Amino acid sequence: MADATPSLALPLIAAGQAQKHVTHNEALALLDALVQLAVLDKDRTAPPTSPAEGDRYLIVSNTPSGAWTGWAGRIVRFQDGAWVSLPARVGWLAFVADEADLYLFTGSAWVPFRSTLTLLQDLSRLGIGTAADADNPFAAKLNKALWTALTTGEGGSGDLRYTLNKQAAGNVLSLLLQTGFSARAEIGLTGDDDFHMKVSPDGGAWFEALRIDRATGRIAFPSRPTVADVPVLTGQVITGNSGPGSVPAGVARYFTNALISGYQSEVYAAAGRRGRFRQLRVVTQGAPGAGQSWTFTLQKLFSDTALTCTIAGSGSNQAADLTNSVVFEAADRWCLKVVSSSGATATTNILFSLLFDNLD
Repeated sequence: MADATPSLALPLIAAGQAQKHVTHNEALALLDALVQLAVLDKDRTAPPTSPAEGDRYLIVSNTPSGAWTGWAGRIVRFQDGAWVSLPARVGWLAFVADEADLYLFTGSAWVPFRSTLTLLQDLSRLGIGTAADADNPFAAKLNKALWTALTTGEGGSGDLRYTLNKQAAGNVLSLLLQTGFSARAEIGLTGDDDFHMKVSPDGGAWFEALRIDRATGRIAFPSRPTVADVPVLTGQVITGNSGPGSVPAGVARYFTNALISGYQSEVYAAAGRRGRFRQLRVVTQGAPGAGQSWTFTLQKLFSDTALTCTIAGSGSNQAADLTNSVVFEAADRWCLKVVSSSGATATTNILFSLLFDNLD
């Protein structure tokens, strides 16, 4: 029969042994030292000057001194007025009180238990710097966050794609931006599969600023820009560029600044105040060609107005109407229409300007 147990090295009472209480008490002392192992500190290199009975320490230093000399990596306990050395085994855990942290013995060193965790599965809650709850099973309170791609040298692809998924089109998938836990902006698929961008002054009232149709890619601005929102060079001069969208031969297109479409409803801008539009000027990148033309007309809602001009032939790339004018109410919507003749050269980036006189 062995003299001690194989795991904790507890002394065993031999058959016919005298003074059995001595062996029994020694085993109890070892159990008291090792079960529910919690130590005061792990960073000391020498014993404290006034230890209390039962105090325990981990010795992680490779060169402990004093009564601990030669006990590197061991557990020590102050017992009956002297220090007792207890060897650790692979896999033992010790709670270090001054750090409030767990350490694991690897067989050669004590390491933070958290550093050994490489896989977490099926967690119901996770809080980083704060407490997670049923409504927010993942919660983080921090000042910075970094997501970086796993490189090809590390076995990854070098790409990083952040994927969010909702159950059905009628559900919400969005990024909600808040100030003081009151919503101010929301971006995403909110209630359908179109892309939406909306803002709020108070977290209750919402104004949709932009919507992109999932099927066509067309952009709509439900809260239309007003005259005051269009880029201005002087007090009442409205200027713009139709953008890269092309105007092919034989079609009509509608545009305001940076927006061009085959539909007025996708580009209309509200006047925003009562006023008079006049002095329409247009400049293009080239000419429509011999016998061809581009005709530009200010539209009110879905109707042409008297404010119009035409670039014709191959000798000019600009035109103006400095005679006519049109009065708009605040709620009236405007855009410019361009009609390209059947053989005209395609054009892009049409520059225009209008004068707007405030009549309020």
